[in-house]
Amino acid sequence: CGAGGALNVIFKAILDPGDEVIVPRPYFVEYGFYVDNHGGILKPVDSTEDFDLDLRAIEGAIGRRTRAVLINSPHNPTGRVYSDQALAELGELLRQKCRQTGRIIYLVSDEPYRRIVYDGTRVGSVMQAYANTLVASSYSKELSLAGERIGYLAASPAIPQVQALMEGLILANRILGFVNAPALMQRVVARLQGVSVDVAPYQRNRDVLCAGLAEAGFSFFRPQGAFYLFPRAPIADDVAFCRELLDHLILAVPGTGFGLSGHFRLAYCVPPKVVDGALPAFRKLGAKYFNSGQPGRD
Repeated sequence: CGAGGALNVIFKAILDPGDEVIVPRPYFVEYGFYVDNHGGILKPVDSTEDFDLDLRAIEGAIGRRTRAVLINSPHNPTGRVYSDQALAELGELLRQKCRQTGRIIYLVSDEPYRRIVYDGTRVGSVMQAYANTLVASSYSKELSLAGERIGYLAASPAIPQVQALMEGLILANRILGFVNAPALMQRVVARLQGVSVDVAPYQRNRDVLCAGLAEAGFSFFRPQGAFYLFPRAPIADDVAFCRELLDHLILAVPGTGFGLSGHFRLAYCVPPKVVDGALPAFRKLGAKYFNSGQPGRD
C-alpha cells in the first residue's frame, strides 16, 4: 500500500506500546495515525527557521522510550532536502544516544519524493549516515502512479540482528492485510527502475509560483524538492486564511494540520494554467495584508 503501508509495517515491527517516535515539525499529517496504530506516541520537535533539522531539539526529545526518529526528505510540506552534513550529524547524535540509552534508536526515512528535486540538489543516503536505518518509499510520485499504491521498504544490512528484524517486517506485512499489487503493474514497475517523471513542469510551476508570491509580499522557503510550497500566512489564523483563499478558488491546507500553525501548504503538481490563474488572487491578498496597513501577523 505504498510508502504509507511501508511505514505501518515498520512501526508494527519495531514499536512496543508507549514507545516514542520523534518527528520534526511540520510533518505529514498521517504520521501520527501510523504511529498510534501500533501503540506508539508521536513526539514532534521544532525544526530550524528554514525547516532544516534542529539537532538540539531532537537531542532534547530523546529519552528512555525513544524508539525511532522519523524524517522525510524531500520534505512534505516544505520542499526541504536534508544535506549530507545534516544527515551525518543526525547519525552521530543517534549513535551517541544508542550508547547512552543502551537500546537501538532507529532512523526511519520516508522518501517518496526522492527523485523530484531541483537545481542540481542531491538527496543524501541515510544508510551511509547511520547504520540503524529503515527506508520507506513509493513509486506514486516518481512514476506518477499514485492510484496503484505500490511502494517498498528497505532495512540497512548493518542493523544488528537484521535478519530477525526482516522476519518481523515480513510478518507485519502479512498480518496487516495488505494485498499484492496487480501482476501487470508489478511488471511495469520492474521495467521502469531508474526512470522517473520529468520534473521540468514541476520546476516551472515552482519558479512561477515563488516569483508571484514574492512579488505579492509573502515569505517562504524556496523548495529544493517535492512539489509543495509552505509560505507564512499573513495572519496568525492559518485556517481562516485558507478559507479566504477558497473564496478566490485557491485550495490550500492550513499549516496547523502539519503541526505548525501560521503557515499554509500549496501543491503545484497541477497544470501551468492553474498556477498562472492563482497569481492575481495572491497579488490582491498581498495588497490587502502587506500594503494596506490592515493588521496582519507580528
